[in-house]
Amino acid sequence: MRYSLERSLQELTEEISRLGGMVEEALDKTIFALREMDVELAGEIVAHDDEIDNVENKIEKQCMTLFALQQPLAKDLRLIGSALKMITDLERIADQSADISDLIIRLAPKPIKLNPQIFCMAEKARSMVGRSIDAFINGDVETAQKVCSDDDFVDNLFNELTMDIAMQIRAGNESIEQLIDIMFIVKYLERIADHATNIGEWVVYNETGKHRHLQHPDIREELEQDTEEKD
Repeated sequence: MRYSLERSLQELTEEISRLGGMVEEALDKTIFALREMDVELAGEIVAHDDEIDNVENKIEKQCMTLFALQQPLAKDLRLIGSALKMITDLERIADQSADISDLIIRLAPKPIKLNPQIFCMAEKARSMVGRSIDAFINGDVETAQKVCSDDDFVDNLFNELTMDIAMQIRAGNESIEQLIDIMFIVKYLERIADHATNIGEWVVYNETGKHRHLQHPDIREELEQDTEEKD
């Protein structure tokens, strides 16, 4: 029974890794499409979103089957519970990539110059997603904590960019509709970083049994001290 459970948990981890790879690819393509205002690529991202939804549904069924038919121990239950939360965040990252792609298709006929900080924000969010997935695969609490720390950087960029866009709207120098679309792109990037942070928090929970919102610096410091004491 235990061997069967361990094999099933390994298969679960592999499926989450596969889903993570699909989400990373979608986000990479989204950022490229945004740089180039590539309508064709943006359309592909939107069209392939259902594939990611299907993989998420498959993993969710795997988790429910493990709950129902196996006899998981406490640590196993943490992994299964964390997996259910993480796949939801991964699926939402894919949804937001598709949402950005929809906006690219709308913006492309009359493109306006984008603030370079948008791409800085996009690359940071992309890095956070990749590192959060790696942290899960490797059981790496330290990397997960660093991902959570980076959320402050993205939040600061979000605040700067929304203020800049609001100023442009008031100035009336660009199309208000286009500026609002760009504001939504910035918001979706901020949400992607939030989902990466959520994944990081679930990695920490899976490995330590502690689930906290690690964006707060005092909580991060406390958890880092706990990790050092265990080492």
